[in-house]
Amino acid sequence: MENDKNINPQKKYKTLNELEEEIDYKFNEKGELLHKVTGEKVGKLEQKEYELIGSYVEKYVEHFLIQKFNLVILYVPNENLNDFSKRDESQAQCKILTTQDFPTNPKCLIIIQGAGPVRLGQWARSICINDNLDIGTMSPYIENAIKSNMSVIIFNPNQKTDFMDNTKPIKKFPDHEKHSVYVYDKLVKNNKNVKEIYIVAHSVGGDCVLEILFKNMNDLLKGKIKKIAFTDTLHREEYQKLGNKGINIFRKISRNYVPSEKPLGEFVRDYNNFVGGINCYSSGHRRHEYTSGYAVEEIFKFFNSNEKDEKNCQIF
Repeated sequence: MENDKNINPQKKYKTLNELEEEIDYKFNEKGELLHKVTGEKVGKLEQKEYELIGSYVEKYVEHFLIQKFNLVILYVPNENLNDFSKRDESQAQCKILTTQDFPTNPKCLIIIQGAGPVRLGQWARSICINDNLDIGTMSPYIENAIKSNMSVIIFNPNQKTDFMDNTKPIKKFPDHEKHSVYVYDKLVKNNKNVKEIYIVAHSVGGDCVLEILFKNMNDLLKGKIKKIAFTDTLHREEYQKLGNKGINIFRKISRNYVPSEKPLGEFVRDYNNFVGGINCYSSGHRRHEYTSGYAVEEIFKFFNSNEKDEKNCQIF
């Protein structure tokens, strides 16, 4: 637990236990959020109560993932201590998570969420509340990465204020892209043991990936970034800044898993019919927020195969 004795209690985030006592719901062993007395799922609520439950989900998911996978908490940005495992109370920071083997494993999976009220380790808060944690969180991705001998680093681009004091903005991270480039540069790129990089990004997370690629073209061109799986990302024609050679590689190593009525993994449309410039495949679900939770099996088939996406790709 973080040392919070010097934090103003008016500004302090509530703990998991405090939030659990304030709401009428609790997660069961299946990862379903149910009423403590009736056992019913969360129904229609006033916005204030829904946000309180959302805060509980935020704390619970973080705790759940850390406990289940023995994850490590790192604090960013961290310019003073030069040790990302230590909290620097002199600056506003957010938390990111890694597996224990992140410092030494040559294969690394980067996970980047979309925008909105989702927080660390979540794909969609609404799914965590209304469905279950297996679909709404990154848990299956961490599990599959471990089975595939990959380390994991989970970015946290939606956290714009200090995780202990939400009145303090993280000035170094005014947007999702700045957070993502910083974490990539300081922790992934600077880790000399990382030789192969795999990326999963949802929704606006696609913009974060493109910004990482623009700022680290050598990692793309020289093959350090092996595969990228987007889940219904919103990146647009910005990929064209990669240049002809970069675009060709980008198309071969990337797939976008999109909402579709087609079976999971089936081809949907080629890069000419998608403004984001890569081929699209079915996520196995028709709704945007479910794409990450449903596509995980197919994504790891793609990651673990030797094939690149040659389907209709133009060679410049």
